[in-house]
Amino acid sequence: MSNDQAHWGDRYLAAMRWAIPPALREDAPLMARAQNVVNAAMIAGLSGPLYALAYHCLGFHAAAREILLCCALMLCAPPVLRFSGSIAAARELFLGAVLFNFSWLSYHLGGVTAPTAAWLLTAPMVAMFLGGVRTALCWLAASCAALCALYATRDGAPSVGQLPHMPTLHLLCGVGLLVVVTVFVLLFELTKTKGFVHLEQALRTINELAIRDELTGIHNRRHLLRLIERERALGRHFSLCLLDIDFFKRINDTYGHAAGDAVLRTFARTVQSQVRPGDTFGRYGGEEFLLMLPDTPASSALVLAERVRLAIEQMRYAEIGSGVAVTASIGVAECRPGESVAQVIGRSDEALYLAKAAGRNQVACHGNTAGTLAPAPASQDGPAPPTASRHDTDELTGLPGRRMLTARLQQAMQRALPNHRPLALLLINIDRFREMNDTLGVAAGDALLVRSATLLRGAIREGDVVARWGDDEFIVVLEDVGGEAEARQVAAKITERFAAPLPLDGVAAGRRCYVTLSVGMALFPGSDCGLDALLGQAGRALAQARTSAGHSIALANAGNACQDDGPALRDGLRAALAQQQLRIDYRPRVDLATRRITGVDALPCWQHPHDGHIARDRFLDLAEETGLILPIGDWLLRGACLQQRAWASAGLPAVQVSVRMSARQLREPALAARVLRIVAETGIAPRCVELEIPEGALADDLAHKRSTLDALRAAGMQIVLGKFGTAYSSLQYLSDLPVDILKLDGSFVRRLDGAGARGWTIAEAIVSIAHKLALTVIAEDVETALQSAALVQLGCDQAQGAAFHRIMPAEAVAALLLRSRPRLVAGHGVALHDTVELRLV
Repeated sequence: MSNDQAHWGDRYLAAMRWAIPPALREDAPLMARAQNVVNAAMIAGLSGPLYALAYHCLGFHAAAREILLCCALMLCAPPVLRFSGSIAAARELFLGAVLFNFSWLSYHLGGVTAPTAAWLLTAPMVAMFLGGVRTALCWLAASCAALCALYATRDGAPSVGQLPHMPTLHLLCGVGLLVVVTVFVLLFELTKTKGFVHLEQALRTINELAIRDELTGIHNRRHLLRLIERERALGRHFSLCLLDIDFFKRINDTYGHAAGDAVLRTFARTVQSQVRPGDTFGRYGGEEFLLMLPDTPASSALVLAERVRLAIEQMRYAEIGSGVAVTASIGVAECRPGESVAQVIGRSDEALYLAKAAGRNQVACHGNTAGTLAPAPASQDGPAPPTASRHDTDELTGLPGRRMLTARLQQAMQRALPNHRPLALLLINIDRFREMNDTLGVAAGDALLVRSATLLRGAIREGDVVARWGDDEFIVVLEDVGGEAEARQVAAKITERFAAPLPLDGVAAGRRCYVTLSVGMALFPGSDCGLDALLGQAGRALAQARTSAGHSIALANAGNACQDDGPALRDGLRAALAQQQLRIDYRPRVDLATRRITGVDALPCWQHPHDGHIARDRFLDLAEETGLILPIGDWLLRGACLQQRAWASAGLPAVQVSVRMSARQLREPALAARVLRIVAETGIAPRCVELEIPEGALADDLAHKRSTLDALRAAGMQIVLGKFGTAYSSLQYLSDLPVDILKLDGSFVRRLDGAGARGWTIAEAIVSIAHKLALTVIAEDVETALQSAALVQLGCDQAQGAAFHRIMPAEAVAALLLRSRPRLVAGHGVALHDTVELRLV
């Protein structure tokens, strides 16, 4: 298409957009119907006067006047659509004028033999585009009735034998019918093509954001690891360089995050200017970057890494000051035959550790320096978490998340063995945090967590690690400690930071909160102590500390042999269902237009008799690893269905119940049959059940999973694609899987909170794609009124999160439903505290 054609097409679409009310633009099917109404009216406006002129010139003056009158009625359809908001009203006005026009002309030009009789087919044909099959059938019946009426009155119709120019009129009507049908199809194709162009642009935006780091513009971690894995799978030889900006935290704290972002961007550009065209470079996480050098041995990689280090050393930043220099430490490792990508990255991380230990601003190669660690032996306690997930970052505090902490702790334990230096693990809990969260509000609670994270970072050494472990729990890993005394000294230093009331920032600015901590400590004594055992020891020490007054510190009994408590947790999980330690809580979701509850997510919770509340991610990961997720999944589905039936029996408004399926469950060949049996046994209608499939669970065997989901969807259940946008093949899943609902991941929702135009663009693109595919969109983790308002403006359908309702037990959900529509449940005698109890059978 030429530029002029595209220009006029855009102008036409802009004029068409005026005639369509904003409410109809948010729904893709309604938008298409409204566009077709306007298209049809435009054809009438353009062609009607020309045909009236032709009839006038041929001597049919009354016909010319009638055509102009009907065209005027047809052109009223767009204003009726604009001001009434009713597609049906505009459609029926237009089609009625069309049918009357050609019925009148046919009657006065000879009845069923008239040249305009064939034009009666335009009414049902256009009705198909404007209203669908049902509307087309109705107007087909009306057109047939008009033809029958013309046939019945053929004796009373005016004689056409004496009318002049009838052959010319037959030719004119035949050609005109072909032209009008062709023009209408072309306009329909124009609007459809423009819609697909917009969709293609949205897809390109999402694909770009899926492979590019938002801040630096280079490859992001997920795509970077994918490229490296592809190189390894092809059997090619390569080396990796892991780069870390020295003392980056100090830059952020001293000059602000804007200066830190400028450093990251300049750093990325500088490294890119030094590498070769075939090298692969990306941001690995935080201030760490990863460089893959294909067909490069370690010796050549060291030379290139040194060149990069010197270029970085010469960088200067106007945002910070001319006297400030930034340096980087670099760890190099060469891929060995049979190694996984995670193992190569792990060795480059060990080399990076050596470069930092040597004073920073150094390049170190794994296995080539005197101080280099030997390759770490495989853990006897189970496989380490994937290195590719190490840099998951807690969105609120900016600290490493659970997976990254677990990987760092595993590596720290491996380093502690040859160094013969103890490692201390501090598990820190904010006392009475939930009480403060309820009293001060969610915003103040979040501000408290952010402030706590800042104080913890400031209380430890540069090389030590602090991570967020749970809602109100943090973990600190101290390497190379001198023993129990030094670990206690660091713990005391941490509690001193919380001695004075803490000022809160952000929306809670101006508030001060007095906080106390409980600290559980565990020391890593030797190779017979696994990671799970160390965490379990710290957890038991924390439980002991919480029995004392605030700012208490407890040390795990170091005299006992360190035993892995993983088997104990697994055995405890097996007994949890039978002993009713597991319960089901619910996370409500609301319709953004009405703010009424439309559904709930069923979430399992574990209250251990000795260890207390076990974090959901922790025990579900353990269940996935051991296969216990299968009976737990059945228990969760059965309990959620029974609870929904109990609410309905009590007269409460009907809500959907959503249950998440894990990757292990989706691999089961008989999953569909088992789910259908459980739903049938509980007596709940399948249409009330939603099955959520996390996007990350679809990484392999897509064909089998598609057939399973097809069977469940055919039975009436709705399929929810969870955490959309967080996996590389998101768009493939939308095209290949039977999906009804799409969940917008909380990471995209948080970008709507004043994060700039790019966060808005990707959320808008996802919502637009979903609606064009007739999918419902649910936004997760909505925490602020600003995010909620933005989602409404984007046309998102439903939402869930702290901005509406927190996770709550079944009786609390019943109370909410009761308050939302009290008249519907009057006289039912609702017992809010009667909840479903289940045992493992």
